[in-house]
Amino acid sequence: SILFLEDDDATGNDFAVEFDRNLESLLQQPGSESIRWIVIGRFQKNAKISFDELKYIIQTKRGLADIPIIANADFGHTNPMFTFPIGGNARLEASEKNIKLTIVSH
Repeated sequence: SILFLEDDDATGNDFAVEFDRNLESLLQQPGSESIRWIVIGRFQKNAKISFDELKYIIQTKRGLADIPIIANADFGHTNPMFTFPIGGNARLEASEKNIKLTIVSH
């Protein structure tokens, strides 16, 4: 499974804490053991979360050490706003220089 994750900035200055808590909650759900990739959407400017804060949050999650994670992707509550079909099939290929996401079917 590929987990596409994004959030709005409704919590303001507490965004990093809330994102951390929500990510942990998602990882505790049944089926989370099948996650093979995580793609995190670009955060709104008012979220005020740095790359280092995001990196720290991810490093504190058991089980994420061996999962490839792509951050700052253009989807979610930012422009350009791209949407993905829920429950479809996709293929994700990534290297240090290139990322390719293919929606296979829905």
